[in-house]
Amino acid sequence: MSVAFHTGLPRSRLDTALAFAPDHMRPILLAVRDHGVAWATIPQHAGRFDVPKTKPFIAIIGDDMHTAMGPAGFHPKSVRRLIARSRVVAIVAAAPLKIAYEEAVKAPIAFGSNGLVIETRPERELEWVGMVRAENPNAALILVSVRETAQ
Repeated sequence: MSVAFHTGLPRSRLDTALAFAPDHMRPILLAVRDHGVAWATIPQHAGRFDVPKTKPFIAIIGDDMHTAMGPAGFHPKSVRRLIARSRVVAIVAAAPLKIAYEEAVKAPIAFGSNGLVIETRPERELEWVGMVRAENPNAALILVSVRETAQ
């Protein structure tokens, strides 16, 4: 399975996607359509992928399938590189909150840097937090958690 950062998607295709998208995905689709932000969704077991070096991007790591695998379910070097190049990282380990996606997408829109959303399950939340803190301690970290206090 390959990962591609999408750029230059036709406006009509994005308009159609917006008409049917869940509310939390709208900020990402609007950033792609209105600001030319690159976008990728990285599924489990995707293998190695390249991270854009020039164009601001928003990426989603999809670790919220039937079984969450945590960082071990993804190509280690590619994910480390992705985290290291992201200014804002949102870890969503509960129901998706639109504000987390809005905050992550502000990085490419307002600052020309990169945003990352990691969608996972509660049992893998701390693994992802540890990896983000290790790979990019300066990233703004947003947690959507079912825990009473974030770790």
